[in-house]
Amino acid sequence: MMLRGMGFDNTTFLYVASGKIYNAAKYMGPLRRMFPLLQTKDTLALSEELAEFEGYSSRLAALDYTVCVQSEVFVTTQGGNFPHFLMGHRRYLLGGNAKTIKPDKRKLVLSFDDPNIRMESIQAPHAGNTAP
Repeated sequence: MMLRGMGFDNTTFLYVASGKIYNAAKYMGPLRRMFPLLQTKDTLALSEELAEFEGYSSRLAALDYTVCVQSEVFVTTQGGNFPHFLMGHRRYLLGGNAKTIKPDKRKLVLSFDDPNIRMESIQAPHAGNTAP
C-alpha cells in the first residue's frame, strides 16, 4: 500500500531481496497481485545458476546486494548492515543522487493499524523519508 500511495503502479518492476519466505505463496500473493512484475533471485536466475550459492547465506545476500545497488530506487524496510552499506554504496556510485526510500515505520504502523484507512488517505507525496 505504501508503494502504491507513493505512485508506483502495476507497471513497476520490483525486486524483493530476502531469504526464503515462509509460506511465500500466501504472504507474497497480495504484493504480487499489486505488482505483477515482482522478481526475486529465484525468478531471475535458473535453479542451476543458483545451485552453487545454495547453503551459503552470505553468497545469496551478495546476489541481492548486487541487484539492489544497481536499482533505480531502493526501498529499505529493515535496519542492520545490509541496507546501511547499500545506501552508502549507492550514494557513492551515483554521485549522491541515489533514490532511497526509508519509510517512517512509526507513522506507517499508526496508519495501517487504522481499520478505516483508504488508499486515498496515503497518496500524499513524500510519505516516507526519501534520502538522496
